[in-house]
Amino acid sequence: MYAQLADLLQFLFAVVVLGLAVTLVKAQVYGDAPTTTKYSTFTGGFGILAAAAGAVGLFVEAVPDLFNIALDGLSGLLFLAGGIAWAVGMKGINCTTLTGENVNNMVENGLMNQGKEDGFYGFYDRNKSSEDNYNTLAGNCKKGFSDEIIQFLSFLVALGLVGVGYVRMRRGTSASYV
Repeated sequence: MYAQLADLLQFLFAVVVLGLAVTLVKAQVYGDAPTTTKYSTFTGGFGILAAAAGAVGLFVEAVPDLFNIALDGLSGLLFLAGGIAWAVGMKGINCTTLTGENVNNMVENGLMNQGKEDGFYGFYDRNKSSEDNYNTLAGNCKKGFSDEIIQFLSFLVALGLVGVGYVRMRRGTSASYV
């Protein structure tokens, strides 16, 4: 029961990570999307596959428990690396603070500004008000922060799945052994 809930949670978190990252990649105006954002699309996709394999392993005895333990462990490490990458990339920026220094840090941050070319930023639209442009930038910041937090939570779920898988394997509650 707990493994099924954890697999479902891992799947939902991975879908959210993937969705946020794809949204940020598609919003990129100048240049290529940052590596951190593209890596998040990878971790989200991998997390979906790991959750699907885990769900199959709960019902199909031919899938060895060790396979799911290894997949969940790898998934957890990938999510941890993604969360750390976002934390480093965000550099302590607060997405809701309107101080000049904080806004300037958000403007100059490649994870949020949708690219920069010849002094123009991707988030800036001269046909919009300053408030609308700030809201676009703050929205990108919040998406990045959400991606960071969810990747850390996904790491914890994957760690729990490794523990559950290990206990299942040791108790022999599954017919699959490696």
